[in-house]
Amino acid sequence: MNDKLKLLEFLNMVGIDVLFFAVLMIAMLPFGIWRQAAFAVMKRNFVGYFSNPTGYVFLCLFVLLTSFAAFWPHEFFTTNLANFDQLNQFLPYIMLIFIPAITMSTWSEERRQGTDELLLTLPAHDFDIVIGKYFAALLVFTVSLLFSQLSNYAVLISMTGGNLDSGLLFSTYLGYWFVGIAMLAVGMVASFLTNNLTVGFIFGVVFNAPLAFFSNADVIVSDSKTVSRLFEWSVLQRFDPFGRGLISLSSVFYFLGIVVIGIYLCLVLIGRRHWQGGKHGTSLLGHFVFRTAFLMIIVIALVLIAQYSPLNKFRMDVSGEKISTLTGNTRDILARLAVEKGRDDRPAAPITIDAYVGSNIPADFVQTQYDLINLLREFDVMGGNRVRVNLHKNVEPFSQEAILAEKRFGIRPVAFSSETRGAVRQQEVILGAAFSSGLNREVIPFFSYGSPIEYELIRSIATVAQPSRLRIGIAKTDVYATGDILTVDTQTFNIPKLGIISELEKQYRVQDVDLSQPLSIWLDETDGVRELEYAVVVVIQPSKMTPVELNNLIAAIQAGQPTVIFEDPLSVQPSLRERVIPTVQPRQLPRGGNKDNPPITELWSKLGIAVSGRKDRTSDAFIPDFVWQRYNPYKRDSTLDLPERIIVNNDEDNLMAADPQISSLHPATRNIRELLFDFASAFTSRPDSPYQVEQLVVARNSGKVAMDAYDRASRTGEARAIDLERGSALPNETMMLVARISSKLKSEDVQPGDVNCIYVSDVDILSDESIAMRDAPVQGGIEYRYENTAFVLNLIESLTTRQEFLDVRSRRQRYLTLRHVEETIRSATEENDNKLQDYEKDYQTKMAAARATARAQIAELEKDVQKMIDSQKAGVEVDIVALEAKQKLLEQRISDEKNNLRRINEEMVNERNEMIRSTRLTAELTIQEIQRGYKLAAVLIPPIPPLVLGLIVFTRRRLREREGISKARRLK
Repeated sequence: MNDKLKLLEFLNMVGIDVLFFAVLMIAMLPFGIWRQAAFAVMKRNFVGYFSNPTGYVFLCLFVLLTSFAAFWPHEFFTTNLANFDQLNQFLPYIMLIFIPAITMSTWSEERRQGTDELLLTLPAHDFDIVIGKYFAALLVFTVSLLFSQLSNYAVLISMTGGNLDSGLLFSTYLGYWFVGIAMLAVGMVASFLTNNLTVGFIFGVVFNAPLAFFSNADVIVSDSKTVSRLFEWSVLQRFDPFGRGLISLSSVFYFLGIVVIGIYLCLVLIGRRHWQGGKHGTSLLGHFVFRTAFLMIIVIALVLIAQYSPLNKFRMDVSGEKISTLTGNTRDILARLAVEKGRDDRPAAPITIDAYVGSNIPADFVQTQYDLINLLREFDVMGGNRVRVNLHKNVEPFSQEAILAEKRFGIRPVAFSSETRGAVRQQEVILGAAFSSGLNREVIPFFSYGSPIEYELIRSIATVAQPSRLRIGIAKTDVYATGDILTVDTQTFNIPKLGIISELEKQYRVQDVDLSQPLSIWLDETDGVRELEYAVVVVIQPSKMTPVELNNLIAAIQAGQPTVIFEDPLSVQPSLRERVIPTVQPRQLPRGGNKDNPPITELWSKLGIAVSGRKDRTSDAFIPDFVWQRYNPYKRDSTLDLPERIIVNNDEDNLMAADPQISSLHPATRNIRELLFDFASAFTSRPDSPYQVEQLVVARNSGKVAMDAYDRASRTGEARAIDLERGSALPNETMMLVARISSKLKSEDVQPGDVNCIYVSDVDILSDESIAMRDAPVQGGIEYRYENTAFVLNLIESLTTRQEFLDVRSRRQRYLTLRHVEETIRSATEENDNKLQDYEKDYQTKMAAARATARAQIAELEKDVQKMIDSQKAGVEVDIVALEAKQKLLEQRISDEKNNLRRINEEMVNERNEMIRSTRLTAELTIQEIQRGYKLAAVLIPPIPPLVLGLIVFTRRRLREREGISKARRLK
């Protein structure tokens, strides 16, 4: 099946190439009909190039260089992306050699052989000759590019197992084609200036050098503005959209403009015999210089118009994964900001983004860097005149730019440990951005590995552009999520702020809400307009509220206050374990206060839901059940095998019914892929519920167990994993974990005054550990896909009047990687891991045997000593001297055996450490050997097809040359 997929993928790219070549031939068809002289010149030059073995030598060289640049750099395997990013950096310099090799003989060879006079006396216009030769060179370059593309594409297919983004790779080579046709036109100008092939080649390199080297202008020019302007006119910068899967109108105008200028200059040069003037004529040199300058001004103007006008927004994303396409909400926000007015109807203040990206980014941050740069360029284009992006790339940690970034914005290098070629080294990574508009500023000091880049960018832009924020209220309970001071038993503790509160503060104004007094729902009700004082009220563990607070909460919900409720039977995450009191336990009050247990069941009843559990007979407290499940998609993480850890997603292997576990209908959950719950309770809609209860998240193929049964098992020392199959529910039951409770159905609009509440049966998804998992999802070689933090933010935003970031926040760019290489490396790594595990088992076995031997050595003596002591206690006369001697001997033997065990343990630990070091070194060498094999194959195999074709042409040519020669002469 894998081989079939590879073949289909390769045939798909061949089909795309055939279609492109057909379009190119159709575009040239008019010349074959109405410009037959041009067609004849094109055919002569094209056939002549490939009928000569020298042409195939250049073709092999070109394929070899492109393959070498694409796959040989170590960064190719470090980034682990199935694209041609490495080749993109080197291609202008490869073109700087290959293009002059094609164009050097375009006209200089004709002049050297004297055939230029023959061409000029043909019944054809100068335009026919120039355009014919240009099209011949273009076809030669196109064929060379096709060989390179198909060869490199085949190599990528072998590395990925056939899972490729054909659209992205085609657009990349389409960009190479545009770069080539522009440099061909410039190279032809060089050929028209001389009759020497070598000089023509050198002129071609010199004339094309500015296009290639403008991207490195900072090496010579120190002025940043000049460097920026030169970089804007480099082929590498204009090619950039193509490398990201985009076909950009401004880039097409740029390359076609160079082609027009180059062909016009060739027409001027080939027509020198008409305008030079001779001895008695008048030279028209100044006239044609003026016309050429005027043409260049027109082309530059057209390129600038395409770049800075709305035309630049017409960009076609042909990549399969749409990696460069902003979401609809992002584009809507940018479009709104572009037409937004400031005070007195004056233009609103521009939004400036200063982004700093360091050099030598570790492998773990390569995709984050790629995302950031890619999206910043799209924001720069789609933001129009309102959004300006200053992208500082390759910033060294101690450079002037880095110092300025830290001084102005607080963006400083962050230290990370990374392993490269078996060596662990400390690296300082710069990856931050500052957003400014007038006096408003927002800074993201560092984009972590799992940061949703598009959301962070557009949220920061919207924040500085519109400083007025909605207010979010955090109801005061014993959890104290916002970091208040909590007094317990006359001791004062500083409760740190939860990370989720800091996330909310990026988008909202977050305030504490005291529900000991009735909540004022409406801020303004004048002129029939009702404005909420709090866009959403968040309640964490309402079971730890007083009856008065609980009643005020119920009244606020019924009056139309949008509310999100988190109630947890047992919180286990470290950041919450000490601050979240389980549902069954009473509130913790200051000294002298009475502990009470407010009627949480009253809240559930008013919301129209029933939480699974029962009331305790002695304390009348409610004992909830917790949901259990035996699904773990991360087999290498044994902690997820614990039944109380619930992973919900919509994967096929986790669905026991047709319905998904995470709703795709509600805006808060439609883009969420996976969630992790710990000790969540189950609830259902009551038959007499006055409200609509819409399931947002459910756990399928699950059951439930009473919390007190779990507690008893833990206290009595029974096995941690109790027999859950004997729980109070069937193991294939569906448990509701999150639901929206409202007066209206989802399809109906919620009006002011309608009940609009979301109930979540777990608090652990609010933990700092969830945010840490989002920021660093790769741990121990496993990439976790939990989206707890995005889910919580989506829940809150879905209840507000501004729902701009729901789709953006949950979006993840999907990059195709070198899967076959990954699997090969993973197999080699797992083999070494198995060796380590076997050695660890052997270590444990040997240590256990050593302990048993040591125990046996002293057991008999210990038994004799104990027997004498027991006899002495029973009143039997015992030889005290003998007893003391045996006790001393026992102590000595115990000390000796301990020392012996310590020595054996040290020896085995040293042996184990050496084994670990050796195994890791072996694994790294194996990985390097695998990569080296791919590199050699990627460089040596692609040139073979053009080389074989060249040998065939050479053989046929030799055979034809011998056809007209007599046998006798051939023998001589």
